Amino acid sequence: MPTKANSDHLLSRIAISVRDLTPTSRAEIARKLDVSPSTVSRVVDQLLDLGVVAEMGRSQSLKAGRPSNLLQINPDIATLIAVDLRLTEAYAALINLGGQILASAVEPLAVGDTRRSIDQLTSLLHHQIVPPPGSAPPRAIVIGAPSIVNPALGMIEWAPSLGWKDLPLGEMVEAEFNLPVRVENDVNLAALGEYWKGAARGASNLVFVSVGTGIGAGVVLGGELYYGATHAAGEVGYFITDIETLRHAAGPIGNLEMRAGRLGILRRSELVAHRYPASRLAELINQKGSQARVQDIFTLATEGDPAAQVVFSETVDLLTIVICNLSVMLDPEVIVLGGPSDWQWETLVDAIQKRVGAALLHPINLIPSALGQDAVVIGAAYVAIRLPGVLPLTPTPAE
Repeated sequence: MPTKANSDHLLSRIAISVRDLTPTSRAEIARKLDVSPSTVSRVVDQLLDLGVVAEMGRSQSLKAGRPSNLLQINPDIATLIAVDLRLTEAYAALINLGGQILASAVEPLAVGDTRRSIDQLTSLLHHQIVPPPGSAPPRAIVIGAPSIVNPALGMIEWAPSLGWKDLPLGEMVEAEFNLPVRVENDVNLAALGEYWKGAARGASNLVFVSVGTGIGAGVVLGGELYYGATHAAGEVGYFITDIETLRHAAGPIGNLEMRAGRLGILRRSELVAHRYPASRLAELINQKGSQARVQDIFTLATEGDPAAQVVFSETVDLLTIVICNLSVMLDPEVIVLGGPSDWQWETLVDAIQKRVGAALLHPINLIPSALGQDAVVIGAAYVAIRLPGVLPLTPTPAE
């Protein structure tokens, strides 16, 4: 006789398959999971009774036989709070199981002050997320952090941009809110967001390269995140781009990130501006200094400013090295380029493709992000359905 744990596991497994394959049928789920059609039909009936899945019409099959009832996840059966920890702020969203953002808020973070920044994060989650009327209460919290993360422990191993080291963030947030908590690397969540709802939809093997203040990559192989032996897969900010790098010890910020991240681009812009004092880039740097935006520098490049074009070209060279190496090593179906800022991703993708030319044996399927700044929180919704207690698998007692 099956135990309740086994029964709940099967309910959850089939509900997740409905979510991933929507719209789908009982027969497709049975084939996908290698479970008998009678078992799938019985479990689907239970999920329909619980309101976890819903029927959405009938398939238009060209094969002989009766058309199948199509199934979809009920996206509003549960919600979660998704958090994207950025350089100086936390962006939080109430989001349903279908990836729809229902409410959101932003809170500045006291960078370098761990206790105060944690207090600001909890205040954001307690007071600033206002659920719309009729929405289900949140059943989990998923946090994306710019850090090497041990997801099993919810541990932030090292987040240099926030000044957090060996911080048990998952345990702290779970104790505060009494909800299941998942802490993940932010770029890993963004990769899952693009895999589920974004530019890489339909691909099983992909890499998401995030460029902004930091540089990182999320690797999805066979539809699952690849973490590596020390949870550090995708830390491409530490890519070795020249022999000189080998003569120095690794620091809190990797060699590539120091050169192609936001601060590296601004430092290079200042140097180039000195060589081109009459350029529009020099004018921008003189006016804005370290507050200049990378997207403004890139806009000047596309408008023909020679100094900005030097900076843009050097950035393209560095990113091309990263993307070529990832392509050769992993041979993914698609590489998605994006990040938390608008760096004119389509322009960068076109320039990188031209820079690659015929250097590789096979062309790279490189495309810009489709989800932009929401990639992390949408990836959080994709992860949340697997957390215990998120799917309501027990009937609600009648009042």
